[in-house]
Amino acid sequence: MKPKHQSERRTEDVVLDLLDIQGWDYSKPPKGRLIRQNEYKAYPHLSEIFAGKSKSGTGDAYPDFLIVSENLIPQIVIEAKADSSDISNAIAEAQKYAKACLDKGHVTLAAGIAGQEKSGISVIVRKHTTSGWKPIKYGKNPITWIPTHKDLSKLISAQSVIDLAPIVPRPEVLAKKADAINRILREAHVKDEYRPAYVGAIILALWQSEGNIRKDPKYILGDINDSCKEAFEKAKKPELAKSLKIDEANSQLAATVWQIVAELEKLNILITSFDHDYLGQLYETFFRYTGGNTIGQYFTPRHIARFMADVCQTDSETIVIDPACGTGGFLIAALQRAFELSKLSYEQSVNLVKNNLIGYESEPITAALCVANMILRGDGKTGVRKDDCFTAKDYPVGKCQVALMNPPFPHKSSDATPEKFVERALEALDKHGILGIIVPTSFVVKKEFSPWRKNILQKNSLLSVCQLPDELFQPYASSTTSVIFMEKGIKHNPKNHSAFVRLESDGLTLKKGIRVARSDGLNQIPDAIDSILNKKTIPGFSGVAPVMPGDEWAPGAYIPAAELNDSILLSSVDELLRRSSSFYIRYAKEIANQRLKISTHEINSQPYRKILSEKRLKNSGEISTEPDTIGASFDISYGQKALHSRENLPPGDSLIISPTEQYNGCFGWYDFSDLISPPFVTVAQTGSIGEAFVQTEPCGVNDDCVILLPKEGLNIGLAELFIAASTIRLEKWRFNYGRKLTPTRITGFPFVKRKKLITQINKKIKSWQKINTQAISLYE
Repeated sequence: MKPKHQSERRTEDVVLDLLDIQGWDYSKPPKGRLIRQNEYKAYPHLSEIFAGKSKSGTGDAYPDFLIVSENLIPQIVIEAKADSSDISNAIAEAQKYAKACLDKGHVTLAAGIAGQEKSGISVIVRKHTTSGWKPIKYGKNPITWIPTHKDLSKLISAQSVIDLAPIVPRPEVLAKKADAINRILREAHVKDEYRPAYVGAIILALWQSEGNIRKDPKYILGDINDSCKEAFEKAKKPELAKSLKIDEANSQLAATVWQIVAELEKLNILITSFDHDYLGQLYETFFRYTGGNTIGQYFTPRHIARFMADVCQTDSETIVIDPACGTGGFLIAALQRAFELSKLSYEQSVNLVKNNLIGYESEPITAALCVANMILRGDGKTGVRKDDCFTAKDYPVGKCQVALMNPPFPHKSSDATPEKFVERALEALDKHGILGIIVPTSFVVKKEFSPWRKNILQKNSLLSVCQLPDELFQPYASSTTSVIFMEKGIKHNPKNHSAFVRLESDGLTLKKGIRVARSDGLNQIPDAIDSILNKKTIPGFSGVAPVMPGDEWAPGAYIPAAELNDSILLSSVDELLRRSSSFYIRYAKEIANQRLKISTHEINSQPYRKILSEKRLKNSGEISTEPDTIGASFDISYGQKALHSRENLPPGDSLIISPTEQYNGCFGWYDFSDLISPPFVTVAQTGSIGEAFVQTEPCGVNDDCVILLPKEGLNIGLAELFIAASTIRLEKWRFNYGRKLTPTRITGFPFVKRKKLITQINKKIKSWQKINTQAISLYE
């Protein structure tokens, strides 16, 4: 076989990259789906198809690439050429090979790919029909990408050519591309705070110029700036071009920026669509990974913006405002929803962008990015203003039907607080208008906001509060957040119950610093929308309840606990037993020493009821309880005040428990003589809030923990203690630094005592106790 030139190999690398972007595993079968030119000998039935297919017609020839099914049936033939001007030959050869597959009864697409990243890449994909080879299209234009596995199934099964829409690549693919882009900008000495603007400028310039950016270092930066300026002038916002401008004197960037252009071209950045948010998600994902947070912005994930638009039920007639719009995620979500519901024409969509989507953003770069985002969806007309919503003279008081926003969390005393944004957003709404706003969870739970919550409900109604996933804004911010939905102009009536939801799974999970699709596909967003709009109660997930003025709005206060089945409890108990044994193995020597000191009365250990004052004993016994709850089987009290300041304790031989999740709650070994006799349960109030452990060694307990003591006269063994600790741990989502874990708030948790479950747990306990005893015996 004739050796390939280096340029041909570079084109083949481009093909592999395009396949990866579209989600193909390009390793060879059975792991992947791609067979390359030198691999056909391993597949005799495929070699037979291409026998005698050389250009001369007398020898064998094989496609550069062949995508096959799981059963090794040909599906796409790909031919690659080094020069983009040779695209016609590439597709012609691909069609010849695909026709050979068709002759054997296999519906096979033909794809020609020509060119290289610096000179430009051309892609043509065709399907054979009764009237010959026809291009696969998106709308009226031929596609410029390789179909996905899902799209391929549709194309092969359809009788005629069908339309395809581009996909948003997987988060890990975008992250990899963004890392490459970030590296190029960093090596060109572009500061962090300017990188979002540079990437935004390149995207907008590619769109405005329809890809006609010269990649020669002499012209490329000027072409980018000129195209951006032209786009903003068309949008009648020429001043914003100053914020999305590249330094043309940066010679190092001029020499390397073509690589960024090439990466964006491969990601189909030139495709514009109203019926999905391909560009928007791609656009903001880059800013998240290329330093978008350096300008003080933490972008709302697109699926959460859409969730809020769905709850507020926006449509093509709804005037939507975002008073702190960032790059326009909420406005795009409303546009996307309107398009899907009404199947708007291009002209109608453009008018909606201009007239029904209103945004304010005071930060210059972010405002420019937002306007650019709108330009990408129309002819340049937009209702986005670079202005401060609190001082803007054209602020639309009483003119909007929905307000959607995620205001910047205050970083200093001069920043606007969440309640000010709530009030300002409400001002823009007409009567019965709906507000959806993301706020710190502390805002809905802390007592300091109680007067404000009481006052705001004098003229407005609380419709719903949804607690968002803890990791939603990671790895950029770790704030826990909730969404508040309110109706303007109607005094809150507690009889009209408010809905509360805990959205734990939004379809994504954090992996290596990137939120990617969950392997189990769990996504509770549709159920959350249904529970809010239809006021459904699903234990552990949603609930409805009356809210009095001044009450907390935390979902954890109103959602009933889910019934815990044996499988869930056994799994949680198993984890607790493993943590307990980690403590025994880690501290076997110290435990043996403490046992010795207790046996010689050098350290005191006695039941906690003998240590507690009469007042504290009385308080713990006065908590109201219901049958089959934690409070019905346990007296709940706080830990020892003498251990409040642990830092001042001298080292010693006594075990001290604190609000930590390490080693069964072990803080360390200190000089302290008033230990509590086991067994009992400790629960962290601060630190690792809600972490509960069963204590089986005498210990002192810091008063940032609460202690569960089996009620006197009840036969409660170790198994029941582990069930109680597991139950509390499974409900710890209800608590945070704004909403404290207190005895009253855990007393109503369900407490199951099924005999079969207890028997199973006792067997586990005995097995682990053997390990613990063996560890201690080494030091006794």
